[in-house]
Amino acid sequence: MLEKRVANVQQLMRDNNVDYMLLAPTPNMFYLTGLETSPDERLQLLIVPGEGPLEVVIPEMYAETAEEKGDKFNLHTWADHENPVEIVGDIVRAEEGGAIAVDQKMWAGHFLSIKPLFQGCSFVDANLIMSPARVIKDSRELELLKEAGELADQVMELAAQEIRVGLMERELVLFIENKLKTLGAEGLSFSPIVASGPNASSPHHIPGDRQFEKGDFIVLDFGGKVGGYCSDITRTFCIGEASNKAKQVHRIVQEANEKGYFASTAGTPCEDVDRAAREVIDQAGYGEYFIHRTGHGIGLDCHEDPYIVEGNITLLEQGMTFSIEPGIYLPGEMGVRIEDIAAVTEEGPVRFNNFPRGLIEL
Repeated sequence: MLEKRVANVQQLMRDNNVDYMLLAPTPNMFYLTGLETSPDERLQLLIVPGEGPLEVVIPEMYAETAEEKGDKFNLHTWADHENPVEIVGDIVRAEEGGAIAVDQKMWAGHFLSIKPLFQGCSFVDANLIMSPARVIKDSRELELLKEAGELADQVMELAAQEIRVGLMERELVLFIENKLKTLGAEGLSFSPIVASGPNASSPHHIPGDRQFEKGDFIVLDFGGKVGGYCSDITRTFCIGEASNKAKQVHRIVQEANEKGYFASTAGTPCEDVDRAAREVIDQAGYGEYFIHRTGHGIGLDCHEDPYIVEGNITLLEQGMTFSIEPGIYLPGEMGVRIEDIAAVTEEGPVRFNNFPRGLIEL
């Protein structure tokens, strides 16, 4: 599998006249090598040439981890008293006028340290190569995303049972994090969002000490990683009986979620999926309160291509996976978001989240 991925990436490099690709210890490195380390101030680098073997330059503390990956790349380790830039200089043979693709998530300090090795070269975003390679998921990737989605469903059910008057947002965050990890996630897709009452009008609210109150809408948004692949789910609950207005807002968002999901078919432009969900909210009179895109791609990164947003004319293809997450946010009052992960298949869209989407009054 890794050999196939490398061959595909190197062909994309040649097609785009890219001589070398420099990848940091990010999901890009994992995708091509299976190697996963912790980024820090020490230089870690995957050097991908247009042809030939991959070269990995990492601190010697990761030597054992890297050696377990076998002969998938040439390994170069360095000690803390050594200068890893010199090792990189011995590997690359960049010609003036060449093009170098650089990982978006490489630390600026690391890039600046190796940049002098590429005098006379131009630099491009490595996503030019990696996004087309990663955007279509194979059968194993889809299975891992499905497993991650099922885990998220399971934790959502447990989290719903914990919601009660007096519980603080950050207390529920700790519960969610613990359940994700104890039930099988090797890490979090992102820091969980728990937003209650008026805080729910902020899509990316940072959970704090606010205690849940009767009548609150509670937005839960979280995900965990399985085999490196992310899940991402959002549901909105109510403590006690919701007001008629709140029920109406929730019904509108649920309908928008449905419309976006059923529009997610092969050959459909990404912006048309966004439009399908957005039109429901616009027609209900809440368009100004839907303040973000309808969705984002998901895989080894929680946010990656394709983005489900106005202006993105990319056509959906079988194997693409992304979120459908419309929302309505009424400042100082409440917020509602319903999010599922969908995959494009030959038979149509398939959801990886199946926890109930209807309003649950607790």
